Amino acid sequence: MTKKIKKHLGYYFSILLIFALGLLLTQVFAPNLKLQITAVATTIVFYVFWGILHHKINHELTAKIVIEYVLIGSLGLSILFFIIEGAL
Repeated sequence: MTKKIKKHLGYYFSILLIFALGLLLTQVFAPNLKLQITAVATTIVFYVFWGILHHKINHELTAKIVIEYVLIGSLGLSILFFIIEGAL
């Protein structure tokens, strides 16, 4: 288990960096709702592409994994739009 974590440490760091950058941009763009939405949506898109690329590089990519990442990304976007709709 520890060996697998060490092997993928760079991948874990990069996804953490993607989410941290998305959070930072969301905070920086706080006065502008459209830029905040763009920052969150871009973060979600990068998450989906990163996940698919990660599995492709490690020869573990299947249709099920692609669908999973796309559905989780879609869920994130849906939550974002429901929150925004409720706030307006």
